[in-house]
Amino acid sequence: MINRVELRKLSLEFRRISSNFLNSTDDTADVNLSRFVNFIAENDILQNYISKKINGIEYNFDECFDMGCSGWAEYKPPKDEACHIKATYDYLLFINNTDKVNVRGQSMRYCWSSRKVNDNIQSFIDMAFKPLIDFINDQLSMDMIVLDEETKTMSGNTFIQQIDTVNGSANQQVGGVINSYNQNNNDTEMLSLIDKLLSSLAKIQDVDTDEIDSVKDDLEVLQEQLKAEAPKKSRISKALAGIKKFASDFSMNLAVTLATGAVTNTDWGMLIQEIESFIGKL
Repeated sequence: MINRVELRKLSLEFRRISSNFLNSTDDTADVNLSRFVNFIAENDILQNYISKKINGIEYNFDECFDMGCSGWAEYKPPKDEACHIKATYDYLLFINNTDKVNVRGQSMRYCWSSRKVNDNIQSFIDMAFKPLIDFINDQLSMDMIVLDEETKTMSGNTFIQQIDTVNGSANQQVGGVINSYNQNNNDTEMLSLIDKLLSSLAKIQDVDTDEIDSVKDDLEVLQEQLKAEAPKKSRISKALAGIKKFASDFSMNLAVTLATGAVTNTDWGMLIQEIESFIGKL
């Protein structure tokens, strides 16, 4: 079963692929469409989203995209969302798999206000395929919400007991409650600091969403590794490199005020220092 970090990575990669597609030009539109189709086709999770949505649906994309018209085509999206997703996905495959059919040619079937080819291509892609992109993004977000709720439920039945005289790792099941002794105070402090920084990300101003998502993934990797029985030095080092770059590139943007207290550059510097010390002990 996929975990939240892997799901976040999938979400980030899908947003990158779809953003490139939506911002295509005449030179890149067909390549970006093919990459978008292949990315979906090669990922079981994304394929499953679409298959479950359109299973048993009978609807021809010709009706939605007015394929039989002799003049300017009209965009006629169906009211039923499942029919709309099916039409969008089938049209995507039609353009990708049919010889002598390309994005520019399909975009020219519609009347646009701009005289610029690239503007019209982007307007066409947005009209025709953004509903599918939005649907997949929503499904990924909902799956992450479910994982978050499951984690909260599990953590509600779990507590960590620190015993100073115990060295190494031990787990004991008592009355359905797990007592874990494999974390020291420094690990707990780092996890608390990571939680604080994760909470602050939504409040950081003037930083690109992709950059926020990327550092969020790095912080979540650190969380995962700090809680692991055998932390992987390579994964921690890679995540730390991403966090360092983020803190360096956006040092002027990182101070925010939350209901839980202030978050400053000092907090990011403290985490970096603590993680570097942790790596040195592995």
